[in-house]
Amino acid sequence: MKLAKLLLTLVLASFACLTVANPMWEPDLPRAKSAFEKETRVPLRAGHYIEPTLFKGFYAVRTGQAGGPSAYFREDMGWLGNIKSPGWVIQSPAEDNPAYKHTWLRQQLAQIPLEQLVLVKRSTPPVAVIWSAPDCPYCRKLEKTLEQENASVYVVPVGVAENGFRQAARVYCADDPSQAWRKVMQGSEINGRAKTSCQYPRDMLNDIGFFLGMGRMATPIVVFADGSTVIGWNDQNAWMLLRKKISEQIFFND
Repeated sequence: MKLAKLLLTLVLASFACLTVANPMWEPDLPRAKSAFEKETRVPLRAGHYIEPTLFKGFYAVRTGQAGGPSAYFREDMGWLGNIKSPGWVIQSPAEDNPAYKHTWLRQQLAQIPLEQLVLVKRSTPPVAVIWSAPDCPYCRKLEKTLEQENASVYVVPVGVAENGFRQAARVYCADDPSQAWRKVMQGSEINGRAKTSCQYPRDMLNDIGFFLGMGRMATPIVVFADGSTVIGWNDQNAWMLLRKKISEQIFFND
């Protein structure tokens, strides 16, 4: 009886991992685990587990700790993230060039469920997806620029430190996430009640940052609809690029 309960618990846990990631593709977890162990030449550590990411063909290795660091790999082991070294390791020279990476980034961008992000609506259609944190000074500079340009964006709310993640979670689960984000980025308190059934998807949002930054998780990461990317923010070159995308009407759907 105890064994049956244990097996049921493991099955439900595996199912929970799948539903959190909610991939729009068909993962093969046994095959992925086998490929990972063959590449690393060691068994998967006790307490660690593999689950699919949002991005087709890519898996995450989780530590089992909420908000803990993740490693990543493609099912053919052609791309590795935080496994043999920090950041991306690209095995094929044909894929390790700017043109291919730009195409790859646009493919990943198209797989992000924008409806699960925070749409901060201003006067323009959404011009970018931004991976941003309340406790990041450069993110606050970016936010001032967006306000001045009246630019709408999709926000992936994360944190630099734990307090930032707590604020990001409050934003994500607020009754009005857009208003909550604007308030917290202005240094104000978030008012209103949280959605009762909301769970902050920290792993998924961190995954998005790792993929959009291609292994460089530095806030903010700004990705425009054409795949152009800015990591960090300054008030000259980045601002000019933002204005250029708005003038060219390169937008996401909202």
